[in-house]
Amino acid sequence: MRRLILNMGDRFDWRRGGGRTHREPFDAFRTALPDWIEEFTDVIVFGDTSPHARAVLAAARIRGLDTWVLENGYFRPDWITLERTGVNAEGCSPADPEAYANVQAREPRPVPVGRILPWHVTHISLYYFIELIGRRAFPHFRPEYDPPPWRQAFGHVGRALKSRRAATRKRLRTVLKGGLPFVLVCLQRDGDSQLVRHSSLPTNAAFLARVLDSFATHAPPELHLVVKGHPLDAGVIDMEAQTGRLAEACGVSARVHYLDGGTLADLCRASRGLVVNNSSAALSALGFGTPVKVLGQAFFDMEGLTDPRPLDQFWSAPRAPDPDLFARFRTWVIDNTQINGGFHGPAVRRETARAVVQRFALDFRAGPRV
Repeated sequence: MRRLILNMGDRFDWRRGGGRTHREPFDAFRTALPDWIEEFTDVIVFGDTSPHARAVLAAARIRGLDTWVLENGYFRPDWITLERTGVNAEGCSPADPEAYANVQAREPRPVPVGRILPWHVTHISLYYFIELIGRRAFPHFRPEYDPPPWRQAFGHVGRALKSRRAATRKRLRTVLKGGLPFVLVCLQRDGDSQLVRHSSLPTNAAFLARVLDSFATHAPPELHLVVKGHPLDAGVIDMEAQTGRLAEACGVSARVHYLDGGTLADLCRASRGLVVNNSSAALSALGFGTPVKVLGQAFFDMEGLTDPRPLDQFWSAPRAPDPDLFARFRTWVIDNTQINGGFHGPAVRRETARAVVQRFALDFRAGPRV
């Protein structure tokens, strides 16, 4: 096994033999790839959207190598994703509900991985801090994220402190115990590749503007809107203030509530429905029987799971998912794309690595199992 070392964060993470360091400009890296990868049978990348990952995948597929894409789990927190063709909208899951008709549904029973958020934030922040201080050794590498990772790291600290304010707890009590009829909206991280690549609304601001415009015009007057920030959003953009400005411009500020916290399960169960761009939070909501409206592209956006009608109609009569279809769909997706484990928690990383190797050993050349 060899690992590409593209920056100092990679070198710090690896700390063993088998690393291959690349310091050249991206175009030179891409040109050298076909010759270098000839000695391998398989290529593994984390995520399929960064320029380096896409270059590696393209070169590997031209050479006929087996490709594997790791990503955060579709069903969190106890799963990670491993697919061959890509992840999310570029994954292998069939888009036709009939494809799941003969699947024998099972209730998943994963081994719990524990809390992942603190480890995730700590690990990613450390990785990019080391990448930053090591840039003189890797002058041509720059992270694809905007804003820069160091600003995001400081933002996480401020956001964590803000989410514990008494005002946030009061809003949660109002939403969950006040009897307000509401639809939940889940934001994603600005710059998320799934927004940029798989949605006509590539920012949270564009998504919120579309949602609030429809809500103001078509929602029943007694209905409220609860906007939940993404737990990994760094807080560099003040989404609470932005939500407030957009709601005021639409004349619905009294019925729009922003939450920088709260448990997704509690909010979904208390809501009348969920609106997402293409967030995998929708998969959790579907499991609770919550009606879901998707505005972007997502592999789970299909008849019988999500509401296919226009957003303007969703507010008054959201359609609940078919629980039997969801159970079969979830079983298929877990069997074919998910591994019980986590990337960041020290207690589960070794077992997760072992499970990934076991999945490689099965070799899916025959294609996904149904």
